[in-house]
Amino acid sequence: MKTKQRRSISSESKKPSNDYTFRTIQLATPQIEYITSRSTTASVEKKLHKLGKLRNEQNLQLNNTINYDDQSIRNSLLYQNEDWGKFEFPSWLKSRTDFMKLRKSKHFDYHLQVFSICEQDPFRRSEELIEIVAHYLVKLDFFRLMPYKMIKQISSRLQAKSYEEDEIICKKGEKGDSMYIIFDGKVEVIGQKKQVLGPKSLIDRNSLEFDYFRNNTLQAITVTHLLILNRIEYITILNHNMKAEHLNHERFIKSHQLFSHFPDERLNKFCSLLQGKYLTTNETLYSIGDLIDYLYIVKQGTLARQIVMDLEDQNRWPINQKKWLSQIITRTISFNIEFEIGQLVGYSDIIDSDFDSEKKRKETIYAKTDCFLLYVSKSQFFQVFTQADIQYFQNYQNQNPPLTQEQLVKDTRQKQNEQKQKLQMVNQAIYSHLRQFSFDYETLKKKEQKYEQVTKNQKKASREFTNRYKIIRREKKLKLISLENY
Repeated sequence: MKTKQRRSISSESKKPSNDYTFRTIQLATPQIEYITSRSTTASVEKKLHKLGKLRNEQNLQLNNTINYDDQSIRNSLLYQNEDWGKFEFPSWLKSRTDFMKLRKSKHFDYHLQVFSICEQDPFRRSEELIEIVAHYLVKLDFFRLMPYKMIKQISSRLQAKSYEEDEIICKKGEKGDSMYIIFDGKVEVIGQKKQVLGPKSLIDRNSLEFDYFRNNTLQAITVTHLLILNRIEYITILNHNMKAEHLNHERFIKSHQLFSHFPDERLNKFCSLLQGKYLTTNETLYSIGDLIDYLYIVKQGTLARQIVMDLEDQNRWPINQKKWLSQIITRTISFNIEFEIGQLVGYSDIIDSDFDSEKKRKETIYAKTDCFLLYVSKSQFFQVFTQADIQYFQNYQNQNPPLTQEQLVKDTRQKQNEQKQKLQMVNQAIYSHLRQFSFDYETLKKKEQKYEQVTKNQKKASREFTNRYKIIRREKKLKLISLENY
């Protein structure tokens, strides 16, 4: 009795016949490798090799010539990887069990690779892995205005940590020396107001600027993966970037109208003391009651100050010839005073002649858009500029006074009064035009009553005519019927 034996033939144990070769498709990750094989001809294999070589050469030329600091070009390059998740794999590949396992792993998805890279030792990350993390960070609000080189440096130092469901991430009152980025999962902020944050949210961003104690307790609602940026590493990278951009900051300050007449030595010293600060949209720069400690200069973006005021309007209308009814209506109006590129914020408080070290801010400033600010402390500002320079700053402020809340309220009320006067002038013009025809109120009323009476008479006559017409038609129809019957 003959039996058929089943043999397993692999690409390594048996070579294909004729001029066919097996081209190996390797789906590789830092930890797992899956190998599949598909047959291709030798000529196709050569063409694929040439195309791959040509593509590598084009990428090298592109990296050498492109300016990554150009925001529009950088965005077009960084967002092109989003199309990777939309690629439809062939059915024969999707049906493989090893491929199905690979798709479920965190190493397959381009987006999920970010977390696995941040779990590795920072000093062992290659340039390609750092690029992947940088592509993710540039889409977040806080990192959008940063130079791409700075984002890559942050990507090389970013850490990753996972938390189980209901696990406490940090407690209120603990020292905060790092900022959290929610990569995946949900985090509940437990404080005066409970808040739930999702992916791409930033937590405790103030911890990157100064010594900070946690204001709230953070708890993971689901299995959560966080990216962690340490304050010391962030400040080191930021200072390194400020030194690299020192010449650009010098040109920016020297072109400013307020500083243009000062000698270069003094301005160079002032520029060497400048520090940088990034703000996200709607983030508060300082609030009412904060100490006056820094002078800020807007380098990119727009800051704003919101002013809310109540305006009262009085409406009057006659009840009869001798009495008038009046009503007061209160309207709440909000205005935004914007600080754009080149404008100084907190400048008038620092150079005030009656300045007190314990004097506090009287206004709240927030970021209307993503911003980058140059700032210097109050003590360093007075170290660079002499008393005569401070007098010059005060004279400049008197010639170009900033718009205060009192001035804004005054101007708004003045414009409102001007509008009321214009309305009164229009009403008077209409009344005077009517008087040219010598129509007083009683005459107009009599004419109106006469017109109404004429209208009623016409309607009544129209109804009578309609009724008569119907009667005549009905009588005519009856006569015709009677004649036919006769």
